[in-house]
Amino acid sequence: MLKLITILEDLKVQPRQLTEEENLYLHQVGDELRRAESDGARWRILEREGLSRLDGFNFTEDVIAKLTEVRRAAMN
Repeated sequence: MLKLITILEDLKVQPRQLTEEENLYLHQVGDELRRAESDGARWRILEREGLSRLDGFNFTEDVIAKLTEVRRAAMN
C-alpha cells in the first residue's frame, strides 16, 4: 500500500523518477490536502500518510516551518 512516507523513504535511499502509480497517488494526496478545510484536517491527512516526524528528510526550512505550523494548528 502506498503512503507518502514510503515514497519519501524510498527516494531518500535511492533517488529516481516516480512511477506512474506513485505520481498519481501523490496527486491524489495533494488534491485531498488542498480540499481540507483546516490545518487540523491537513495534519490528520499527513499523519495518516506517515509524516508525523519531520526530521531526516532534508526538507527546506520553509517546508519545515509550514509543516510545524500545520501541526500546531491541529493541536489547538
